[in-house]
Amino acid sequence: FPLPIPPPPPPPTRSPFTFRFSIVCQEEFTPPAVFPPPPLSAVAEAVFCALMQGKAYGSFGIEEDAKSTRNQARRVVLSRAFRQTLLSVALIGLLAGSLIHILFHDEGATKTLPNNQLLAVMTANAHKTADTIPSCVGLKFKDPKHEGKEVCKRQQCVGVVYFRYVDVTTFACAPDAKLLSSPCDLSQCPGMPPPPAPTAAAPPIPAMSPAPSPNQDPHSPKGDPPIPESAAPGPGMPYPKPPSSFRIPITKIVSPILRAEGRKQPKQPRPITKLSGLHPSKDVGLSSMPRDKESFQAKRDLWGAGGPPQKQGWPTHVFWENLILGEGTDTDSAITNLPYVFQASQKGVSVAYPWTMSNAMQTANMFDLDNNGLRISAASLNKRSITDYDPVSVSLQWGDTKSGQTLETTMVQGDTYITFDALNLNGLELASNQALILSSRGDGSPNVKPEICDPTLHASKRPQSVKGTVFDIFASQTDHTWRFYTTESTTLTCPYQKNINHTSTKILIGGDSGSFTGTFRLALAANCTKGYGKHCFAESGLPLKSAQRTDPQFVKYLDAHRNVALVGGDVVYDLVNAGTTSQVDIWYQSRILGGKKDANGKSEEGILPLILAMPHHISSGNPGILELGVEPLLFQTHKSMLGFQSVVATDSLQMSLGVPSDIWGDATPLDREALVAIKSALTNDATYDISQQWQDGVGDPYNAGKLNARIARMALIANQLNETRIVSSFLDKLQNYVELWIAGKSANPLVYDEDMGGVVSCGCLFESCNGHCKPHCTNPGPSQKNGCPTLLAGAMAAGLDFGNGYYNDHHFHYGYHLYAAAVVAKFRKDWAKKHLEELLLLVRDVANPSSEDKYFPRFRHMDFYAGHSWAGGVFRSFANGRNQESTSEAVNCWYAIALLGDALGMRHIKSLGLSLLATEVHGAQTYWQLIEGQTDYDRIYAGNGVTGILWSNLAQFQTWFGLFSWAVNGIQMLPFTPVSNYLLRKEWISQQIKPFDKACGQSDTCTNDGWSPLVCMARSIVNRAEGKRCAENLPKHAFSDLTAEGNGNSMTNTMHFIMAR
Repeated sequence: FPLPIPPPPPPPTRSPFTFRFSIVCQEEFTPPAVFPPPPLSAVAEAVFCALMQGKAYGSFGIEEDAKSTRNQARRVVLSRAFRQTLLSVALIGLLAGSLIHILFHDEGATKTLPNNQLLAVMTANAHKTADTIPSCVGLKFKDPKHEGKEVCKRQQCVGVVYFRYVDVTTFACAPDAKLLSSPCDLSQCPGMPPPPAPTAAAPPIPAMSPAPSPNQDPHSPKGDPPIPESAAPGPGMPYPKPPSSFRIPITKIVSPILRAEGRKQPKQPRPITKLSGLHPSKDVGLSSMPRDKESFQAKRDLWGAGGPPQKQGWPTHVFWENLILGEGTDTDSAITNLPYVFQASQKGVSVAYPWTMSNAMQTANMFDLDNNGLRISAASLNKRSITDYDPVSVSLQWGDTKSGQTLETTMVQGDTYITFDALNLNGLELASNQALILSSRGDGSPNVKPEICDPTLHASKRPQSVKGTVFDIFASQTDHTWRFYTTESTTLTCPYQKNINHTSTKILIGGDSGSFTGTFRLALAANCTKGYGKHCFAESGLPLKSAQRTDPQFVKYLDAHRNVALVGGDVVYDLVNAGTTSQVDIWYQSRILGGKKDANGKSEEGILPLILAMPHHISSGNPGILELGVEPLLFQTHKSMLGFQSVVATDSLQMSLGVPSDIWGDATPLDREALVAIKSALTNDATYDISQQWQDGVGDPYNAGKLNARIARMALIANQLNETRIVSSFLDKLQNYVELWIAGKSANPLVYDEDMGGVVSCGCLFESCNGHCKPHCTNPGPSQKNGCPTLLAGAMAAGLDFGNGYYNDHHFHYGYHLYAAAVVAKFRKDWAKKHLEELLLLVRDVANPSSEDKYFPRFRHMDFYAGHSWAGGVFRSFANGRNQESTSEAVNCWYAIALLGDALGMRHIKSLGLSLLATEVHGAQTYWQLIEGQTDYDRIYAGNGVTGILWSNLAQFQTWFGLFSWAVNGIQMLPFTPVSNYLLRKEWISQQIKPFDKACGQSDTCTNDGWSPLVCMARSIVNRAEGKRCAENLPKHAFSDLTAEGNGNSMTNTMHFIMAR
């Protein structure tokens, strides 16, 4: 599911306190935190929604009595009659569980509790350790009646701990259940005065402590004047206090890291050879087609005034893709640029810092931009434009230069800061729906006494604004501290709440005086400030001592490098060390803000920017993967679902990755046993041919490519065995089939998308008259307007040909075609020369490396900072961002490009393919192939050993076509070719082969759809003899053209992979 099902909390006790959990199959949802978990009936309904629409969303709430909940539940069931049986079964399970709980639960500990509380007992071995659990730490209600109110003061809970779920996002704990009774007895909290005399009846769910006089500030000395109602604390509830760290001056600064002598940032990266500059239609001869005008214009408008910058074809898998897929006003428009998640609307930008939530099926970056995000906006801003982009960044502007009022920012992958440039903006504000506390640290020099906007002071003593260039902003609900910088001394207004029930606050940048012009920066400095935020606790619920918390030294480096701002970057690559290593680099460009000097008075021109390295940049299995001499300053800076980001002072991330030497897979001699087994299989496959339907190209390019690649692989194996007659027979067929597709002559032709810039399939509305007529496509094709259904609007068009018209999985689809083409080119040079530009069209579509090729985007799929490709296409935006399922099929594409470059004798194409291949393999081995003890994922998820689908904000143990264990493992292995020996580590296969084998053996689908040969080939990586025995027992239909996986494989290939070990 897009929304993770939460792990179970401690076992709940019986209670009439009612939680409502409703499921709706809808488009929009802001994920809540997950205390308590949804009831089984709600989970069942979520499953139904997911089955029917592919996704399910939930909403939590609190009901004051059971009747309203029952009424609502009845409405849900009656409005969805088809689900009644499913929900009834779940309800029976709930009733049975409740009965067991009543019979066997010890009531002694909870019998004194009132009915409006839900308790849970959690031992968590706390009584065996010295661990303590903070209680009642700034807990806030989310239901409308009690919005923003706290429960009680801090106390420590040791031993057996009783939990009281206050609302769906927070809980309170105590060593004695009586302490959680209503009203909360403040006298039981350490250091608190005796409670005042009770007043009127306490409000429900739960009751508040007795209130002092409405106009008496409980924090002010006796005799202070009354507080105006708008500024007074609420009844009996104090405002959030500033963190103690806000009162401590900066005592020591660290020296910034300087660029090493002789290592200068290049003005221009090493040049990359352009593959071609020919127009796909006018010069190469492919038909050209426009997209659906109305839907395309709507997407074009999302770029802003003037449409996209006149550069190249549209980027389709960049980290900021949601900017041009959604309006930027909902969660589905989120842009993930770790360590932050953004939402960029027409009015401004919101930023949130995610936390990790994991269970056995998935792990996720969770965020709430609406309630927990910080919003930067101004009243005069009403228009967003994308002004520039490069392989690692995107630049945005709000307003326009004609009006003279603009706000600009550039999001750069790996950036620790968020940098804004403002011009003449009135009412520029930083706001949030949570209470903010602001503190000024002057100019950031040591021993400067902080000036704090303290809401707990009497109104007459509160400062109304603070001034400086370095500020701290504490977000009270998330427990985060943000560092805020300005290049010049700036006044910020204090963000006082109207009252304790009103948590929304804002800071005016530039004060109340008028417009603001200048540069300001924002960076998360601490994710666990007071100890109650979501980054402060382990999966067990106990406080963390280090794990997810931001390193306390991090803020010192933020201060030291605050005047060096990233503005973009570029990607370069090359084969080095006699072709045995691929050097893949990201070079960053930066600027110095305001010609600043560091704390010692030296110019900052030589100071390096701070870059956040991902786990694959600094891998335990690959020491020195970063450029020699560049060591992380801090290893545990920010935590996401992928692991920790480490902060590095550098202007480049340089990775050296080994590449395979025997790319064709025929250098290793075959022993006698292998020759006999492979030749036997080849003899049976020698007359293989595809059906007439596929010979005419009546079908999708994905399956067509798999069938062609099957023949190509057998041709290579036959060549290794010196079976020249069989080789020639295969090549004669293959040459025609490859040419049919690359020249756009198939019944479902490839065409050039003149609007977005790419090669897409036209689409085939298939008809065979139930087997009574020749298979054909009923749509007219590119000869008529709207003749290509893949380019039309709507979900049906987006689903045709596995989403090819919407740029879904292009590298999967075309990788098979390129593999087949490379084999023909290896043996038939004249043919390759004649069709060179047609072959290059597919390479340019999926992997164009040059900014000078204006007909295609650069690196359509590869995200070099993320360390792997994305595959999800451009049909719509998702809150979880980009996604990719089969890394092995991505590897197959880059492998095919390397083979094609080798066959053509073009080193720059081979270098391109091998560099993409090395990058993808390293990313796959880091984030998809999860070896126990070597992965940074949370253990509860990593125990699966494999990721099925990786999103920007979600990793799932599932595939797009099911939750089957054999499918999740197999989709990360197919197709098996010689490069699989480079991709699939023996250690990982040894770990996964037993569950893979067992799951496949228990599934008829695995065998009938041709997945079982994958088990045999995987077995052989561990033990050749076992793999051979497995293959000898495979049924014939395992390689049928009609199977989902067997159509791209053969017994010849299976036996060769096994026996060539």
